[in-house]
Amino acid sequence: MYGYELQIRGNTEYYSKRLYDLNGNHVGTISMSRPRKTSNSSKKKRPAMYSFKQVSAQVLSAKTSAKAAQVSIGIRMKIGNLQKKLKTGEYDDEEILRAILHAEMVQRACEKKKKNLKMEETAEQNMDEELPSEQENPLEKVQSDEEIRELEQEEFEALMEKLEMSAEEMYEEAEETAQLDQELDEMAEALSGAMEPQDLEQLKAKHRSDEARDIMKADLKYLKAMF
Repeated sequence: MYGYELQIRGNTEYYSKRLYDLNGNHVGTISMSRPRKTSNSSKKKRPAMYSFKQVSAQVLSAKTSAKAAQVSIGIRMKIGNLQKKLKTGEYDDEEILRAILHAEMVQRACEKKKKNLKMEETAEQNMDEELPSEQENPLEKVQSDEEIRELEQEEFEALMEKLEMSAEEMYEEAEETAQLDQELDEMAEALSGAMEPQDLEQLKAKHRSDEARDIMKADLKYLKAMF
């Protein structure tokens, strides 16, 4: 305010102005106060309301490939909502970005679990089927080979996506990439119907362990970014 002296005390602004007569004698003082104005940049940001534990638990609790697919879609929708919140500027940017990174890592783990469960379900179905004779059916072999090629193509596309990641992400995913050949062998065995029940149980245990490790990695990275 022009002509006034300003003093700031806490969240309050104090203004004062000395009054003089025509002869220059001080005759009084006008004073006033008002709450201090805050800029939009200092406005308190809204929390992201993101529960990383809940998102991770949904993936870990999925028991079928259909349920894993449903969970994956839900996480993708959550990522979309977080990205919309980020654009508004009303939420804590660091908190939103941390949540998006976690959700993306968990969503990839969920897609991996969906493929693993589908492989296990196919193996169980093949073991339950009773073949009419020991002679191999050429049509069934062709169908099996086609399924293997389709799954191999999916794994190849996933590998290409990994190659497009940043150097840091590629380093973090190096172990998973190195296991690609082993996973393809497991896939071929499951689809061929040659897997024994005990082998299938071992494969399930390995899959659940790998999936839990991926989820734990995402959780630890999220928690580390908070401090």
